[in-house]
Amino acid sequence: MAVLALGLGIGANTSIFSVVNFLLLRSLPYKDPGELVRVWATYPSKGVTQDVTSYADFMDWKTQNSAFQQMAAFTHQYFNLKGGNLPERILGLRVSADLFPLLGARMVQGRTFLPEEQEPGKDHVVLVGDGLWRRRFGRDPSLLGQTLRLNDESYTVIGILPSDFEFPPFEASQLYVPLVPDPNRGHGYLDAVARLKSDIKLSEAQAEMDLIARRLEQQFPKTSKGRGINLVPLQDSVVGKFRPALLTLTGAVGFVLLIACANVANLLLARTAVRQKELAVRTTLGASRWRLIRQLLSESVLLALLGGSVGVLLAVWGIDLLVALLHKILPMPRLEAVSIDARVLGFTLLISLLTGLSFGLAPALGASKPDLNESLKEGSRSLAGSLRHTRIRSLLVVSEIALALVLLIGCGLMLKSFLLLRRVDPGLHPENILTLEFSLFESKYSQTRTRAAFFQQVLERLEALPGLQSAAVVADIPLSGYVDSLGFRIEGRVDLAPGEWLSAGFNVVSPNYFHTMSIPLLRGRDFNERDAENALPVIIINQTMARRFWPNEDPIDRRITMDGDRWYSIIGAVGDVRHLGLDTPPRPEAYICYLQDPVLWPYLSLVVRTESDALKLAPAVQGVVWAVDKDQPIANVTTMEQILSTSVAQPRVYLLLLGVFSSIALTLAAVGIYGVMSYSVTQRTHELGIRLALGAHFGDIIKLVVGQGIKLALLGVGIGIASAFALTRVLSSFLYAVNATDPATFVGVSLLLTAVALLACYIPDRKAAKVDPLVALRYE
Repeated sequence: MAVLALGLGIGANTSIFSVVNFLLLRSLPYKDPGELVRVWATYPSKGVTQDVTSYADFMDWKTQNSAFQQMAAFTHQYFNLKGGNLPERILGLRVSADLFPLLGARMVQGRTFLPEEQEPGKDHVVLVGDGLWRRRFGRDPSLLGQTLRLNDESYTVIGILPSDFEFPPFEASQLYVPLVPDPNRGHGYLDAVARLKSDIKLSEAQAEMDLIARRLEQQFPKTSKGRGINLVPLQDSVVGKFRPALLTLTGAVGFVLLIACANVANLLLARTAVRQKELAVRTTLGASRWRLIRQLLSESVLLALLGGSVGVLLAVWGIDLLVALLHKILPMPRLEAVSIDARVLGFTLLISLLTGLSFGLAPALGASKPDLNESLKEGSRSLAGSLRHTRIRSLLVVSEIALALVLLIGCGLMLKSFLLLRRVDPGLHPENILTLEFSLFESKYSQTRTRAAFFQQVLERLEALPGLQSAAVVADIPLSGYVDSLGFRIEGRVDLAPGEWLSAGFNVVSPNYFHTMSIPLLRGRDFNERDAENALPVIIINQTMARRFWPNEDPIDRRITMDGDRWYSIIGAVGDVRHLGLDTPPRPEAYICYLQDPVLWPYLSLVVRTESDALKLAPAVQGVVWAVDKDQPIANVTTMEQILSTSVAQPRVYLLLLGVFSSIALTLAAVGIYGVMSYSVTQRTHELGIRLALGAHFGDIIKLVVGQGIKLALLGVGIGIASAFALTRVLSSFLYAVNATDPATFVGVSLLLTAVALLACYIPDRKAAKVDPLVALRYE
C-alpha cells in the first residue's frame, strides 16, 4: 500500500515535471538564448502591451539603438504550395535577412538570405524546414536549387533548415521567404526580435528604447502618438502564457504527494508499534538512538525509492496521456518530444529521497526511544498506543483532510466554472455546420472581382449538392479566437477629437451567412446579390453595437465611415456572436458584404450547413471547390461543433487533471482516516469490551468512536477551508463567472469530504461495536 500510494504521488509529479522541464526550464535552441528579447510596440493608454509594428518603425528602432548586437523582423503568412497529388496550404514566415545569423542557425544544406534578397524582384527564394522536407519531399538532397510554386509564383530553394530549428518557438513554420519592405508607416504587421549586447542589461536597453519611442512620437505624431516599446526576454515571451497553468498543476500534484506521505507515515507508525519489543531488545544490546534512527530511515528511504520506481513506470504512461490532453490546448508541433530525460530522472530520485526522509522521520524519532520497561514486558501494550503517537497520527490525518479539501474545492470551482461556460449561448446553432479555410493565390486572385467570382462559382455549385441546406463565406469564423477591428465614425456625431475614432469588430460575409449559421436577424434586412461592388455601400451591425452607439434610437439607415470618404448605411442588426470565445463578452461588431469590400480578403472560409453529419459531406464539398480551381488548397476542414469543443478545451483539460488529482487525494484521505480509526479501534478493543460488558449499547460505541473521528475530520475541514480561501485565488484567471471564494462550492465540498470521513470512521467502528465482550476482555 505504501509503495502504491507513493508511486501515484511521485508518478503524478514526474509527469507534470516532464512538461514543466520541456516548456519552462529548457533553454531555447538558439545561440546564447539569454541575450534574445522580443521587441513589442505598445499602446499604454489602451492597455495594449504587445502589438506589431510597421517596417519603417522597425528600421528606426534598428538604426537608432546602441543596445542590440542585431535586430530582425518577421511576419506570418500562409503559402499555397502546388505540386504532388493535392495542393497544400502551409504556414510560413517572411523574415528579414538578419534573423538566422541573429539566432545562430546553421543550415543542413545551402545558405540563408542575403540582404539584397529583400529587394522587390529578388525575393523569390525560399528556405525549407526539416518537417516539410521530410514529409513532402522525402528528404530529397537534390531539392536544393529546385523551384517551388508558392502562391502560384516560382521560388528557388536556397537552403534546408535542421530538424532542431523552429522559429518562433513551438510553432509549425515550415517555409521562410525574404521580407520585402513596406514603406507605409501606418501599416503595422511585423514582429521583432533582437539580441542584447553582452554588457547591456535589459533595463538599460528598455530605457534607451523608451527614448526612441518618444522621439518617434514627436517626429511622426500621426502614426506614433501614444505608442511605446516593450522589451520581453524571448524565453518569457514564449513560455509566459503556459507558466500559470503549469505551476498550478504542479502545486496540485505536490498536494497529492504530501497526502501520500502522510498516509505512509501513518502506516509506518502502525508498523513500528509491532516492532517495539524488537527495538527495545536492540537498545538493551547496545544500539544507540542514532543507530536506530539510521536503520528506520534507511527502510523508509528504500520504501520511497521503490515508490519512485513505480512512479517512473506510471509516468511513462502518464506522460503520453498528459501530452495528448495538452495538445488540445497547446497546439505545439513538438510537444510529443516531452520525455523522461536525465533531469527528470534526477528530479524523481531527489523527490523520492526527500519523500522517504519526510514520512520516515516522525516514526523513526518516536520509535528510536522505546520505553524499555513497558516494551520488554510480556503482553505489554505497544508504544503506538501512547498519547504522543496518537497525537502524531491524528495530526497527519488532519493534514491529509486539509490538503484534500483544498484540491477538492479547486476542482469544484473549475467544475462550476466549466458548467456555466458550456451554458453560454454562442449566438448560433453549431449543429451540422462544416467549415473550410482558403488562402487564394495573390497572383491569380489579385483583383476584387476575380476573388468574388471564385467564391460566387463555389457557392452556386454548392446549391446543387445533395444533402446541403445552405452555404456562405466569412472572414473570421465564430469562436475562432480572432476577429479584426476597425475604427469608424458616426455621421452627425461631433463628440470625437480630430484623429480619434470609435472601435468595433469587423467581419466580411456573403449573403445567406446569417441564415447558414442560424444567427437571428433582429431588425432590417440581410445582404443580397444586389449589394455588389458598385451599389450603395451597406453594413449590418450586431446587437451590442446597436445598444452601445444607438441606445435609444433605431440604427437602421444610420451611416458610418471607416475612412472618412466611403459611407456605409446600416441595413440590419443581428444577434451577438462570440468570436473570441465563450468566456469573452460580445463586443460591438459590424459585417460588410464580401461583394462590396474593396479589398476582399484573400483569406476567407466556407461555411456549409448540411442536413445530417457535416463531415460526411466534406469530400463532396472539397470536390466542388477543386472543380472551380484544381490548384486551390483547402485547410482546416472541421465542423462548427468541433470548433465549439476546442474553444472550451483549455478549461476542460484543467478540470480533468484537477479532477484526477482531487480524486486521488480524496481516496488517500479516506484511506488515511479509515486506517487511523481502524487502528484506534484495535487499540481500544479491551476498553470497548469493558463498556459493552457494563451495559453500553451498540449506538453508544458508535457515537464514542465516530465522534473521535469526526473531530479530526472537522478540524481538517476547518484548516482546509482557511487554506483554500488563500490558495484558490490563483485559480481566478481560469474561472468563468465564479468567484474564487464561492460560498456554495466551499460548503458543498466540505460537506462531501465530511460525509466521506464519516463513512471511513463508521466502517471500523461498526465492526468494533459487534465484538463479543468476552473476546474483547481477553484481548491482550
